[in-house]
Amino acid sequence: MSHFASGVTIMTTSAAGRMHGMTVSAFASQSLEPLLILVSVERSTTMHKLVMESRAFAINILGEQGEGTARYFADNARLSGPEFREGAYHLGVSGSPILEEATAYLEATLERTLEAGDHTIMVGRVVALQVVRDTAPLIYYRSGYRSLS
Repeated sequence: MSHFASGVTIMTTSAAGRMHGMTVSAFASQSLEPLLILVSVERSTTMHKLVMESRAFAINILGEQGEGTARYFADNARLSGPEFREGAYHLGVSGSPILEEATAYLEATLERTLEAGDHTIMVGRVVALQVVRDTAPLIYYRSGYRSLS
């Protein structure tokens, strides 16, 4: 799998007064009509629990300058305190945090789930999306972050 290049996203949600984010590369477009996306989330994670409770999530697409953010949301050390800095996000229509540095984002409500091994494939119906800026993507390939340049 390390030879498959993928974009880098931060999945976010909010439930029971808690905002949470997690680096995700297992994200894809599912359908154009209706507009559906999918993301694969390990069932033992906080993200899984909170999305099942909130029934909503956002996918924040990172640009090539987002490696630090990707590493931060991949490190469980962030769970010991507030995960989001004031001014670094705003809440979207789904109630999920939208990162100010995202080059684009999609917000979705949970449409359906499918258990697959130790993960759940979460299919979301897109309720909002925006391209914020035209920036080259951050790419994950062979266990490292890369850019197109």
